[in-house]
Amino acid sequence: MAGIAGTASRSSAMAEQRLDDEVEQITHALQESGPTSRDRLEPAVGGRSWGPGRFRRALRESERESRARSLADGSYAPTDGRGRPDSASGDPHDQR
Repeated sequence: MAGIAGTASRSSAMAEQRLDDEVEQITHALQESGPTSRDRLEPAVGGRSWGPGRFRRALRESERESRARSLADGSYAPTDGRGRPDSASGDPHDQR
């Protein structure tokens, strides 16, 4: 039974890594293009090829991590990245 638990843990870790990669793709696309509608963002990152519900989940996670924000018109915009633990602003006075 121990092999089953290891496989589940490995699968979970791989799924988490894929989600992180998808969030990064969304973040990068928004930083490059600025505010973008959901309908344009999904093809820009190849979200349809990720699988059912994956783009929606990655977009929600992007918001939860403060890497994207939804606008009143239903589009999404980049944030300053302060929610990212690995972001580097280039400002030596930035205290995170």
